Amino acid sequence: MINVRADEQELRILREEVAQITEKIIELLALRNERSRAIGQLKRRMNVALLDLNAEKDLRERIARVAQRHGLDPESTQRTLTFLFQESLRQQSSIEDREGPRITHMDIFRKAKQLESSGQKVIHLEVGEPDFGAPLEVHRTLSEAAISGYAKYGEAKGLPELRERIIEYLDERFGVRRSPQEVLVVPGGRFGVYAAAAALLSPGDEQLVIDPSWPLYKQAAQLLHARPIAIKTTLEDSWLPRVEDVENSLSSATRLLVLNSPNNPTGAVIDRRLMEEIVEVCRKRSIYVLSDEVYMDYCFTEHYSVLETGYEKSLMLMSFSKSWGMTGYRVGFLVGERAMIDRAASVQAMLMTCVPEFIQRAAFKALEDNETPKVYGRVMKERISEICKWLDSMPVSYMRPRGGMYVFPKIDVKGIDTAEIALKLLEKDRVAIAPGTAFGDYKDHLRISAGTSSEEIAEGLRRLKTYVDSYRRPPLGVKDF
Repeated sequence: MINVRADEQELRILREEVAQITEKIIELLALRNERSRAIGQLKRRMNVALLDLNAEKDLRERIARVAQRHGLDPESTQRTLTFLFQESLRQQSSIEDREGPRITHMDIFRKAKQLESSGQKVIHLEVGEPDFGAPLEVHRTLSEAAISGYAKYGEAKGLPELRERIIEYLDERFGVRRSPQEVLVVPGGRFGVYAAAAALLSPGDEQLVIDPSWPLYKQAAQLLHARPIAIKTTLEDSWLPRVEDVENSLSSATRLLVLNSPNNPTGAVIDRRLMEEIVEVCRKRSIYVLSDEVYMDYCFTEHYSVLETGYEKSLMLMSFSKSWGMTGYRVGFLVGERAMIDRAASVQAMLMTCVPEFIQRAAFKALEDNETPKVYGRVMKERISEICKWLDSMPVSYMRPRGGMYVFPKIDVKGIDTAEIALKLLEKDRVAIAPGTAFGDYKDHLRISAGTSSEEIAEGLRRLKTYVDSYRRPPLGVKDF
C-alpha cells in the first residue's frame, strides 16, 4: 500500500531543497554581476573593447565539458550561457557609458512628417523609399483583382500560381530551379526577415549580422530573445566582411548569419568568390544563411545570389518594393528549404493568415514586367552619381557604391556626431538624413538616400554642405597660424 503521507513529506522536502538551490543560484548571479562590473572597469582603464568573443568561446568550451560530465543538454546549456554573456556585457557598461535609444532613420522620418503636417517643406534623404511608384499595369491589376473578388482567405504560403511564377523567375534570373513548396509570399521584406528569424532562432541562440546593417536584423533577433552579434566592417575594407572575421565570430550558439547585398547602407556588393567563401564557412558548421537581396535590381555590377551557391541551408529574401516601386503594397518572397519555409509559413499564418489575394495578383503582374526594374536601376545609379559629385566637394571620405540606393560617407571633422547633425539639419534646414548610429557603431557617418528626385537631392546636399562646412570654420576672433 502506498504511503501517501510519506510521499507528501518527501515532496515538501525536495521542493524546499530546490528553493534553497535556486536562492544560491541567484546569490551566485549577483556575485557574477559584481565581478563583471569589475571586469568592465578594468577594460575601460586598458582601453579595450567590452565584447570579447574569444573569451566567450573559451568559457563556452569549458562549460560544455562540465555540462557533459553532468549529463546536461548541450543546447540548453549554451543558450543559458548566451543569456549570461548578455547580462555580463550589460554589467560591464557603467551607467554613464550605457547608451540610450539610438536615433534611427525612422525617428528622423517621423519628426520630418510632423514638420510636414504643420505645412513645412522637408527634403527627404533619410528613408529607403524610392519615389518611382508601381507601373500603371500593376495598379490596374490590383484594382481589378479587388473588384473581381480576389479578397478571400488563402494559403499562408501564397497563391500557387504566384509561387510557380516566382520559381520561373528565379530560374530565368539565376538558373536555379526550386519547388513552389520552397517559396513563401510575405508582406514585404521586413516581415520576411522576422519570419525567417522566428523559424530558426530560439531564446539564447546567436545571429551574426554584418555591420553597418539595416537595424531590423538585430531587432528581429532581440524580439525573439536571441542575441545579435555584429561583425564590424570598415570603409578601408570597402565595407566587405573578412572571411576570417565571420569564422571567428561563430560560436556553438550561432544558428543564423544574415547577409545583405547590395548593402543598406553602404552599397557594398558581395561578389561570387566572397559569397561562396562565406557560405562554405557556414556549411561546415551547418549554420543557416539569410541573404537579403531586395536591392538586386539596383546593382551596378554582377549580382550573385546565395541561391546560386547550392547550399541547402541558404535563404533568399526578395521584395517588390524596390524593383517595381511597390513599397506600400507590402509584398515579397522568401525562398529556402521546405522545412524552414513550412515553419516560417506557420509564423505567418498565426500572425496574419496570408498576404491579401489582390496584392498577390498585382505581384504576379509585376513579374511579367522585365523592363521597369532595369529603368529604375539606371535612374538610381544616376542619382547615386549625383550624390557622389556633391560629396566630392565636402570634407568626407566614402566608397562609391556598387549597388543599392544609398551612400554612406564619413564626415572628416573631428568630434562630429552625425546624430546631432541629423537633428539640427532637420530642425534648421528642413533636410531629413539618417545618422550612421542607426546602422551600428558609426557615429561619424551619414546615410544619404537616393529615393527622391535629382533636384531634391541637389538642394538637400547643398544645405548639408553648408552645414558641414560651418564646422570647419574657426570661431570669431580666432585666427589660424
